Amino acid sequence: MTLPVDTLFRRLTRAALLPALLVVAASGLFDYFNARNMAQQAQDGQLLRTAIALATRMSPDEEGESRADLVRHLDPEDATMLRADQDDEIHFLVLDRAGELLVGDALLLPLARTWVPAAVEQAAFRDSQLEGAAVRAIDFTHQARGATLRVLVAETQRKRRAAARQILFHALWPNLLLLFVMTWLLQRGIRQALAPLKAMGQAIDRREAHDLTPIPAHQVAGEIRPLVTAMNGMLERVARTSAEQQVFLSGAAHQLRTPLAGIQAQLELAARDAAPAVRERLDRIHEAIDKLAHCTQQMLALARSSVQASSVHDLAQIDLLDLLEEAASSWLDVALRRQIELEFDIQPASCLGSRWMLQELLGNLIDNAIKHSPAGADVTVRCGLDLQQRPFLEVEDQGPGIPAVDRDKVFEPFFRSSLATSSGSGLGLAIVREVANRHQASVSLLETSAQRGTRVRVTFAAHSQMIRG
Repeated sequence: MTLPVDTLFRRLTRAALLPALLVVAASGLFDYFNARNMAQQAQDGQLLRTAIALATRMSPDEEGESRADLVRHLDPEDATMLRADQDDEIHFLVLDRAGELLVGDALLLPLARTWVPAAVEQAAFRDSQLEGAAVRAIDFTHQARGATLRVLVAETQRKRRAAARQILFHALWPNLLLLFVMTWLLQRGIRQALAPLKAMGQAIDRREAHDLTPIPAHQVAGEIRPLVTAMNGMLERVARTSAEQQVFLSGAAHQLRTPLAGIQAQLELAARDAAPAVRERLDRIHEAIDKLAHCTQQMLALARSSVQASSVHDLAQIDLLDLLEEAASSWLDVALRRQIELEFDIQPASCLGSRWMLQELLGNLIDNAIKHSPAGADVTVRCGLDLQQRPFLEVEDQGPGIPAVDRDKVFEPFFRSSLATSSGSGLGLAIVREVANRHQASVSLLETSAQRGTRVRVTFAAHSQMIRG
């Protein structure tokens, strides 16, 4: 099972959102308890006013008033009004100095006997149970005209619980909304903050493999500037290594070509004066040296044209007519020795490219065509513009062709078609494809006019064409 990638965006979101969540939760709890305490105080105040009103109503009008007179201070209608409430049940009682019941509900007597009376003109609030229901009660002692009265008022807590739920709702949804908005703002801000880093990654990803130019560091944030600096240092080291490798390959090509040419010259001189039997062996050695020189040249050309070895800094507008004229002077003698008619079909065209790479590309195409064509055959080299106004190079021969099963493999290094009529290294078309890739060109195998042989076309991008005057 693949574990999810822990991205920098997720890390920053967690780092910023977790403290924010804790702050919002603490704020919500504070708001809830603060609002509930305020509601509790308001309801306790209403309970206190009820107790004071009841104590005042039961106070004697004059000193020495009898117990019976005190009882008559509260008529049944007043008692009914005290108990009237839409949501809660309200119970009360009034005790005299001796703790005897004057008026009210006797079921409160156990609570009154359990609790220590409050000081005179002081109120004590208590939570208790009455007949299995939770109640909030006030114990208030009042003294007037020589009489001491103790008042207890208790009410159930339905309103308080409803108020607590309402307070919880009103405290919860603004904080949840705040958390949602904060989360959205945090994620939006983090995305905006990481946008330059993402854009830099996309720009690097769009680069060609040979593009080793430094990454601009003046527009990046200070936190990622050390990363950009390190990457630029790495690109500089890679470019330096590539240049050194290119110098080595160029030197190796020159150094190998010189002794091989010397060996070939000495073999030719030795063959002139040698006996026929020895001359035959010297010719075979000369042929082997030719193959070695050609293979070495191709391998070095393939290495030089690869992305790893060259960054194609020598791009210029190349006139394909000039390129074919150079090829004609180089390959006409070779074609004559093989009794091949080398023809050129030239139309004006040009492309942006590296001259030495395109010379290698065209040379390998012509070399392959000559090698695989029988004596007396024609090899045609073309250049021009196709129907989409794209410049192209094309070489057509009259050899055995390439079987359909081999068409996807012939561009691989060291692969040789099963119909190949001559020995070779199998590097020619690999070099062609490598050079074409470096020039963002396409290589295709087309049908020939004679329905036999091979026709290879290299098509360049239309924007690389130079407008001729």
